[in-house]
Amino acid sequence: MKTFSKWTIAEVEDRFGLILKKESRLLTEWLRVENCLLKEEEKRLNDLCQSLQDHVHDWNEAELKLKFIAPLLLMVNFDEEKYSSFMEREISVTIENETLSGVIDFIVARGRRIPQKPYFFLHEYKKEQDSSNDPLGQLMIAMVAVQKLNNDNKPLYGAYIMGRLWFFLVLHGYEYSISLGHNAARPNELNEIFNILKNTKTIIAELMKD
Repeated sequence: MKTFSKWTIAEVEDRFGLILKKESRLLTEWLRVENCLLKEEEKRLNDLCQSLQDHVHDWNEAELKLKFIAPLLLMVNFDEEKYSSFMEREISVTIENETLSGVIDFIVARGRRIPQKPYFFLHEYKKEQDSSNDPLGQLMIAMVAVQKLNNDNKPLYGAYIMGRLWFFLVLHGYEYSISLGHNAARPNELNEIFNILKNTKTIIAELMKD
């Protein structure tokens, strides 16, 4: 058994036949957002951005999660009537006699008490100066595992974070696409990140209709 933390993106691609696509309609539609913020949202985002600028070089992963990522996710509020957010939940699935398992940092899934059908992942919050492991590979293997569990041929959405940098990606079938990255230490790009996260809720609502 090989846990999520041990996989690289090269291994995931080779083992499961995944193909990186530079162009993706799903990714483009997800990232195409309007900058429409309430005044209180704009103020809170400005405060978070300033804090990130001041401390991103010094925060470890736990501090980055507690002082920046968690407040941002709370602003979005992924807890709705038919789906909820979950943290540090273990996923395990067997694919062709190989068990894939690991703990996912943050997922949004159908269900209220336990995640029943995940749609969106935030995985691998790395501090600014961390070159260890392969965050893209670790996120992708978790998404492959959930893709097998969901078994519905619908796209999965995810993101991984390296200090100030956020990368969004979509997995659909054997193809995946990844964004060029957003710098959360820049106010306009943090606003975009926030609006992308809010747009994720619209996408989840559409996925749940079927």
